[in-house]
Amino acid sequence: MEELMFGVAYYPEYEHEYRTDMDFQMMKKAGMNVIRVAESTWSTWEKIEGEYDFSILADTLNKAEEYGLRVIVGTPTYAVPSWLVKKDPDVLATTKKGHGLYGARQIMDIVNPTYLDAAEKLIRKLMEAVQGYECVIGFQIDNETKHYDTAGPLVQRLFKEYLTEKFQTVENLNDKFGFAYWSNSIGSWEDLPDVRGTINGSFAAEFEKFQRHLAAEFLLWQRKIIDEYRREDQFVTHNLDFYWNQDELAPFGHSYGVQPGINHLEASKAITLLGCDIYHPTQDDLTGSEIAYDGDSIRSLKNEQYMVLETEAQAFRYWTPYPGQLRQQAFSHLASGACGVEYWHWHSIHNSFETYWKGVLSHDMEENEVYREAISIGRDFKKLSPYLSGAKKENKVALVVDNVSQTALKYFPIGDEASLPGAEVLSYNDVVRLYYDALYEQNIECDVIDVMALKDRIGSYKMIVTPALYCASDETISLLKSFVAQGGVLVSSFKSFFTDEFVQVRFKRQPYGLTDVFGMYYQQFTRPGKTTLQGKKVEVWQELLIPDTSTERIFYEHKYWGKYAAITSHKYEKGYGIYIGCHCDKSIVKEELKKACDKAGISGLSHENMEFPIILRSLVNDDNKKLHFLFNYSQEEKTIPCPYEKVTELLSGKIYKKKEALSLKDWDTFILLEE
Repeated sequence: MEELMFGVAYYPEYEHEYRTDMDFQMMKKAGMNVIRVAESTWSTWEKIEGEYDFSILADTLNKAEEYGLRVIVGTPTYAVPSWLVKKDPDVLATTKKGHGLYGARQIMDIVNPTYLDAAEKLIRKLMEAVQGYECVIGFQIDNETKHYDTAGPLVQRLFKEYLTEKFQTVENLNDKFGFAYWSNSIGSWEDLPDVRGTINGSFAAEFEKFQRHLAAEFLLWQRKIIDEYRREDQFVTHNLDFYWNQDELAPFGHSYGVQPGINHLEASKAITLLGCDIYHPTQDDLTGSEIAYDGDSIRSLKNEQYMVLETEAQAFRYWTPYPGQLRQQAFSHLASGACGVEYWHWHSIHNSFETYWKGVLSHDMEENEVYREAISIGRDFKKLSPYLSGAKKENKVALVVDNVSQTALKYFPIGDEASLPGAEVLSYNDVVRLYYDALYEQNIECDVIDVMALKDRIGSYKMIVTPALYCASDETISLLKSFVAQGGVLVSSFKSFFTDEFVQVRFKRQPYGLTDVFGMYYQQFTRPGKTTLQGKKVEVWQELLIPDTSTERIFYEHKYWGKYAAITSHKYEKGYGIYIGCHCDKSIVKEELKKACDKAGISGLSHENMEFPIILRSLVNDDNKKLHFLFNYSQEEKTIPCPYEKVTELLSGKIYKKKEALSLKDWDTFILLEE
């Protein structure tokens, strides 16, 4: 991209008066240069089957060309019109909960022939309608696509065909999934049971893997249709989203971790410009960690810049940004490798489900504090554009994630059954985020890569972190073992390498295949009870590690479990293996990761002991120049010594030299160009 993109999702069909001229004038005043349209408007374009009316879209595109705004057109396939469901009720997905009822979005069966036929006709008519508009720079396929738990008869028939091709014989299937248990073995493919009632975690995990594949194939199907119409200079994108975490402070949740409903690596094959939606805490809870984790996940799919297609401007009452936070959030996206930021959405909606999810403009549709801050962002984006062209990261640390492990740990929780009174349980994403945040807070930047990408990417790294990599194939274990033997550092958490890729527990010592790398093994795990580690309570999960050849050991503090190690570090051939066998305090995890970086020869990470709330994120641009984003995620002013020989702060133009004071105000950002 020649310049950073800055804009909003725009829905004139939701407004109560025609005010496109006014809206576009305000956008241009704010320095916005792109809008996203059409992705939730099927019933507007096709109120009656076969009768298409794109007049509102045409008016919007004509005005966009007049005002010099670029446009991303979305395919409006994620929210179906009621006439389509009346025509064929099976357009709505059948899930474990039964058959769906019309009303919400994202409730369709993405393999239903009636749905696909109507969607293809609509996409083709839409593409014909927008051809010839120079302002259209790209297309967004669908919206936050997932499999929506679809498990109706057609999906299960396709799943049986998939299993038949993959396993060839029922005997092989019975063996891989352990179907002998509770008389689940089948004698023929016709006996394959309805997966919705299964008690077998292997069967369930394979089905969810298949469902994720269906979602990725759905995106690829749309991409192929769009390719028949788009110009060579038009991109195809999709707003990949994340698992949402909910708590008392954020009852509607926020972007948190690995998405279970679609595999991002597989889905990325359908798009030419990486895109995502990132919603995060703000006010006193703004740490930048969600922005960083989500951005690192998307950028790492292709090691390319990506577009933030949705993020909040105001949204919920607990997300209304403090002064300066909207600006800092925008820079935080750029620091992870984004080439643009769009808000969902331009104006606040006056009715229906998301009435109180506020946009850039509030319900009065007038200028406000958020809009005025957006003006400063637009000005700064224009100034920064020449420096961020093609910006990439050169991280030497990778954090590995895995959808199969995520599914398996849903069926075999870390801790107790969540339904038990007083249950203590960790989700897969809790462990992923603990280890990511422990890196982030120490300014140790990392790529977040899918385990399926490990084979192609492993040579790029000096250090690999595997949080709760519960399921691992022989190939994955062999890759990691070779990585350490050749000089790499592997840091693994509890619940790693316990089963194979089919969620079958290994028959040998744990952690399987890597006991010599970590210099230990274990046979027992327990509820921690009163166990402490370095004076801090161990929570939820504790593995009783038996040190074998490990060179460094940290033992539990407990009358009975004290003879067992909690953490081992072992030199294996040219590298090191570090294993953390319990859910311990974040401070301990941080210390172990810092030690691991030292062993890996990764230096210059903490710069004069800089740690959160001071966060440093770096990029290298097309001119091979280094840019450093320095953030103060707090309401207190912070002063630190300049860690570089000579830098120019790009927004102020001020030059700083080594150890000269850098004074950051509350929620402040410096963008430093290294000489």
